Amino acid sequence: MFKVKPQFTSKIGLYKYSHQYGLYIHNAASIVIARRALDFNEKVPKILKDKLIDKKELDKFNKYNNWKQWSIINKKIKKKGGEKPGLWQTYRKSFLNFV
Repeated sequence: MFKVKPQFTSKIGLYKYSHQYGLYIHNAASIVIARRALDFNEKVPKILKDKLIDKKELDKFNKYNNWKQWSIINKKIKKKGGEKPGLWQTYRKSFLNFV
């Protein structure tokens, strides 16, 4: 039996794996938990960095640990109106400025 930190598992699953694999949020969170048990590191995807972090902030952002990076990404998405998982899944392209 493994013990892993539960922080941001749902958010990482939502932002990173839910759309990619067409999974529900909780199933994607279980992928994050399993990856942590295998000592994988959950980095913020490049597309989220490019679309949500200003060029000026990027050097400072890259120096933070993964927990802080995911916290910043989560706050940026909440500011854009994606605080609810359904909104992120529906309006993901507009939040990332694809539309």
